[in-house]
Amino acid sequence: GIVYIDRRNLFVDMGIGKERPYWVVAFMDIVGGSVGGAARIPPGHPLDTVKVRMQTTTKYKNMLQCFMDVLKQDGVRGLYRGAQSPLFGMAALNATLFLAFGQGRSWVLKGTGRNRLSLFEKMYVGWFAGIWCTFVEGPVDFFKCQLQMRPKEYSGFWNCVFKIARKYGIRGIFQGLGPSMCRNVPAYGFFFTFNDVTKKFLASPGQKIEELQAWKVLIAGALGGLGFWGITYPIDVVKSAMQSDNIDPTKRKYRNMKRCFSQIYKTSGLKGFYKGYTPCMVRAGPANAFAFFGYDYSIRAMEYAGL
Repeated sequence: GIVYIDRRNLFVDMGIGKERPYWVVAFMDIVGGSVGGAARIPPGHPLDTVKVRMQTTTKYKNMLQCFMDVLKQDGVRGLYRGAQSPLFGMAALNATLFLAFGQGRSWVLKGTGRNRLSLFEKMYVGWFAGIWCTFVEGPVDFFKCQLQMRPKEYSGFWNCVFKIARKYGIRGIFQGLGPSMCRNVPAYGFFFTFNDVTKKFLASPGQKIEELQAWKVLIAGALGGLGFWGITYPIDVVKSAMQSDNIDPTKRKYRNMKRCFSQIYKTSGLKGFYKGYTPCMVRAGPANAFAFFGYDYSIRAMEYAGL
């Protein structure tokens, strides 16, 4: 069928653009999302390693101490440990995310007969996209956490994947899916909403959103990332703890989310739910700036090519 979408930036309301076949819309979302997913890894992964280590251990007093310890022990390579998982998975994750958001947006607009989403509708569609992308992001984050926290148990990314899948099957690779879903559904609503509001604020009088300068796209992407992490971070601490836990169910420290919450609170109080918060927020800006930039300019390039 034919669906209505915006001309370039598929997740920002600019009025109805040209009509495109469904497969073209999906193709553009997948390509743009894949580029955006890969673009966030180089600036973001080192601080993600620091974040996960600070979330799951009590060894470090601050971000700099953790960063220098990893650098001293393993060099730059240590900061990028586990990067293969998000490098492969972020492309699929972002493709799923933007595809789900684009299609959810189209369904809402077709159902209401309007040509733009309200602020709350945009958040609802973000929640919808968050549900679907969790089924990709859950395993991606799980393998990343295992490689970051248990590097001696695996020879590499694919060894980690096959070792866990062979022994524990589908259930094994979805370890920590519950907290992943609890984090992602609200967080992706904030992710898209913060980005959209910022773009509209930065647009000059009479300037179309799809014509925003690169620096404005980067700032909007950065604020989208801060919106994602700023509010839902305590749930991410629980997610990281459960995904870094032993893959053998009989040897796990945390049997479920409730137990994980209570253990963290018992050990560290409310402060425990904000371990690693500083590196996470420092990382959120540049990583998501490049993710949105990669997506946005990929869409522009495909638009320019005539898609």
